[in-house]
Amino acid sequence: MPAEPVQSAQNARLKALRALRAGKEREHTALEGKHLLEEALAAQVHMPWVLVDEPTMATEASLLAKAAAQGSEIVACDGQLLKEASGLDAPQGLVAWAERPQADWQALLRASTPGSWWMIAAGVQDPGNVGALARVAAGFGASGLLCLRGGASPWHPRALRGASGTTFRLPVAEGILADDLFAALVEAQVMSWATAADGEDLATVISGGPRRQAVALWMGEEGRGLAPEYQQGCQRRVGIPLTREVESLNVATAAAVVAWALSQEGNAQGEERA
Repeated sequence: MPAEPVQSAQNARLKALRALRAGKEREHTALEGKHLLEEALAAQVHMPWVLVDEPTMATEASLLAKAAAQGSEIVACDGQLLKEASGLDAPQGLVAWAERPQADWQALLRASTPGSWWMIAAGVQDPGNVGALARVAAGFGASGLLCLRGGASPWHPRALRGASGTTFRLPVAEGILADDLFAALVEAQVMSWATAADGEDLATVISGGPRRQAVALWMGEEGRGLAPEYQQGCQRRVGIPLTREVESLNVATAAAVVAWALSQEGNAQGEERA
């Protein structure tokens, strides 16, 4: 039996969306628009329901049928109410309520191999930056994205938009304590690299020969950089030489530069082993 259309701002689903926007919901996230829904469906993410306005119900019938086949309840919603619940300047007529996947990061760390690498978001506060780190991690072949407790969630709607849905393409875990992560990295024999403006020249580090260990790339908050206590726990500090008196890059750009270097080195090692 089809669900009753949402026609009141007091509907439980709309209340859940407002609670999420207020930071009171930690187990689910909201996926706005066709692209994020497609990414979540491809990753087999559980989505209990999808709110859709009338125009979108007609134009995205096949996509909604796929969501329904994977267990989502498709619920018609008054267009104005859906716009008011949206976090976008230009609402897209579709909001899916999805469970936040949480990878078994400790088991995955123990399976790390030489040439592999991990992205660590260490206290990054802006959700858009966390999303950008997820996109870099996915694009350059990271084994996963691990986010420390106290930073923005990779499942925040803004983070998901910043990642353009690529968060669903790699293992992700959040709310990790720094001490637990450092201990797990040591146990898994994964070397921690801190990014720092005055660190070793990245080109020199990469050209120093094949890595015998996997690497965890620690990225800190925009502007302040990686906190000193995290830098002290890392075995290596790497920096990106800049010109014209530019002091630093934003966190996503810096991550992309180092990630590209790590991915190139990892590819070379894979070719040698083959």
